[in-house]
Formats: sequence, structure tokens, C-alpha cells
Amino acid sequence: MKINKYILILVLGITLRLVLSLSSYHSDVAALTFAGQVITQGHILDFYDYLPNLPQSAEILKVFPTSLFNYPPLVYLLISVPATAFLFLINSTFEQTFIFNIAQAFGDLNLFAQLILFKLPYLVYDLIIALLIMKILQTPKERLLGFALWMFNPVSLYATYMIGQFDIVPTFFVVISLFLVSSKIPITNKRLLFAALMLGFGAAVKIFPLFFLVPVASLTNSWKTRIQIFIVGFSPYILSLLPFIFSKGFRSSALVANQTLKSLYPQIPVSGGESILLFVTLLIFIYIVMLKKKGLENIVWQRYLIAILPFYIFTHFHPQWFIWVTPILIIELVRNRFQNLFVVLIMLFSFIGSLFFYDPGLNINLFAPIIPSLYNGPSIWQILNINIDYNFWRSILQSLFVGAALYYLYLYFPRKDEQ
Repeated sequence: MKINKYILILVLGITLRLVLSLSSYHSDVAALTFAGQVITQGHILDFYDYLPNLPQSAEILKVFPTSLFNYPPLVYLLISVPATAFLFLINSTFEQTFIFNIAQAFGDLNLFAQLILFKLPYLVYDLIIALLIMKILQTPKERLLGFALWMFNPVSLYATYMIGQFDIVPTFFVVISLFLVSSKIPITNKRLLFAALMLGFGAAVKIFPLFFLVPVASLTNSWKTRIQIFIVGFSPYILSLLPFIFSKGFRSSALVANQTLKSLYPQIPVSGGESILLFVTLLIFIYIVMLKKKGLENIVWQRYLIAILPFYIFTHFHPQWFIWVTPILIIELVRNRFQNLFVVLIMLFSFIGSLFFYDPGLNINLFAPIIPSLYNGPSIWQILNINIDYNFWRSILQSLFVGAALYYLYLYFPRKDEQ
């Protein structure tokens, strides 16, 4: 009977993913696909300089800005190149329309095929995350609940299969690392180093997995091992960037992207030119306490949770970034028998509500593949003829999220009686 439940959840979950994949489009999909086209034309190490080196009169610059490529190199090599290959296999003449004139692609069956093929590789990471969540949980009932919650969680469905973002890939590496240090098998230095390596691979796609190196290091009292953990963790990230370091376009748009610095905005001035960076201050405080109190395997997920929450508290984060913490929140819900369901619902309400205060391309306009008139159409508030203060309501929703996050910091902050 349980096997049948798993099969039912799996079939329904995959079906939902396929439907959302073919019925929704975001412009980032075309941008990532275009990057693959540039790379496959031979610009492997200099694709960051491709657009900046074009003459200002180039027609392509009317479609894409010169700062288009602002993700780490591994994103384009792992995601963009396959996307371009799929597009060429579908219809080589459709390739230019999809990338440069998407409005003409709506209504073309090739568009549905391309959207599914672009997002389908994410399913591999997605299903492995579901499996790992089950492995981290303990009882058969917990595993079934964890599997169901992941397969139908709106955060992953939206970020991955609607807007087509790749945040599920680094999240996959984070969950692998959490599995490695949460297993019933005794933790060894090799397991700690392998967990750090997985975080490093995740950081090569998006830098946030590096936040979890200290929780991993807190599982040992040996500073020699801790230093090794940091070295191993940073190595894949640094090595993935080195081949592109001489690219001016890479250094200006991707090495230190503006999005990476958003968490540094909140600060308290202490003099004319000096401020206390609130995010850095809280994170360092949490890290020091973690390293002073050796963690145990059954609470590592708690340490992962409080290590990432300061980022959300002090950052105007993009909606797809909420997927980073979603597997940990699912584990928290199941392990604690939904005692903190209300807290998670507040976070989820904040996430869903915030979607309607971004540009329409992140909400109703996503469904242009099935309703072409939505493309570049008005926002939901314009349709409803409601004049709304975006900044005020964003602030309200962010405050709700921060209040819930602070509760989790209070609940799971390392204490003397931690067991």
C-alpha cells in the first residue's frame, strides 16, 4: 500500500511539473539559451566578453544588455549548452525566434517542446532531493510525508518549472551535504570533507552553499579538520572561476554580482564613513557559537537552518531563492510533527504574496505560452484597477517573513543543553 502511495505521489508530481513546464515562460529561459548559443559558437572562455565587445549599433544589443551574463561559469556550461542543443534538435529555424523574438513563438508547438526540454533536466536534481529528504527522515510515516511535501511544495514548482531558474541545482548539493552529515552512520573526517566538497560544487553554481561550511565544521573539535573543510569547500568554487579571471566581462558582471551584495545593505552607521553590517555581524555571532558547541548528527539540519536565515532576514531576496531553505523547512515540519506549521505558513504566505509585487513577467504573464495575450501585458493590479503601494506591501510581507525567521533563530539557536 505504501509503495502505491509513493507511485501515486510520484506520477502526480511529475505530471504537475510537466504541465507547469510547458505552460509557463520567463525571459531568463531565452537568456540562458542564448548563452549556450554563444558558447557553442566557440566562445568558451570569453563568452562574458561577447556582448560588450560588439559594436553599439549591433541589433542583438536591442534584445540583450551587455551585462546579460552575470551568473557563474558553471551555470552556462551545465544548463545553457544543453538547452541550446535541445533547441537545435527541435527545429533549427525555430532557434532564432525563441531567443530573439519570443512573441512570435507563442502558439508554435515547438515552444512547448523547448520549454519542457529546457526544464526537464531539473527533474533529476528534483527527484534526488526528494529521495535524500526521505533518507534524512527516520520513520516510514515521516519519509512518506517528506516525499509528498517536497513533490507538491509550491516554492520548487514555481522557481524550477515555471520561471525555469536553476536554484534547484545548488540546493541539490546542499541536501547531499546535509544527508552526509545526518546519516546514522558515524561521521568521519572523510564524510565531513565530502560534505564540504558538495557544498563547494553547489557554490560553483550559486554562492550560498558556502554559508553551510561552518555548520559542517562545527561537527568536529579538530581545528585541523575544520581548516581542511574550509579549503575543500572553497576549492571547487575558486577553481571554477579561475579559467575566466582574465575576462573583463566576467570580472565586471559575474565575479562580484550586485545580487550577491544585497545582504550588505542593512547597516548601522557608527561614523561618517563606517557602519556595522547587520548581516555579517549576526552571521559571525551565530558561527562563533556553533563552533564553540559541537553539534550532533540529529540536529545538523537545525544548524543549517539558522545559518541561512540571516541572509533572508537582511536581504530583499528574489522569489526563487526561497527554494534554498525549503528542504530544511520540510525536514523541520516532519521531524517536529508540524508543531511549527503556522510559522512555515507565514513564510509561505509571504513568499506567495510577494510574487504579485514583482513585474508581471514573474506572475500572470508567465502563462503567455497558453494565453499569448498575457505577454508584456498589464500587471494584475492594473487589470483589477487597483492603485497599490508596492514598496509598502513588500515591506509588510518581508516583515512577516523576518518575524517567522527570527522565531526559528530563537528556537534552534545552539544552547548548553543541545543534544
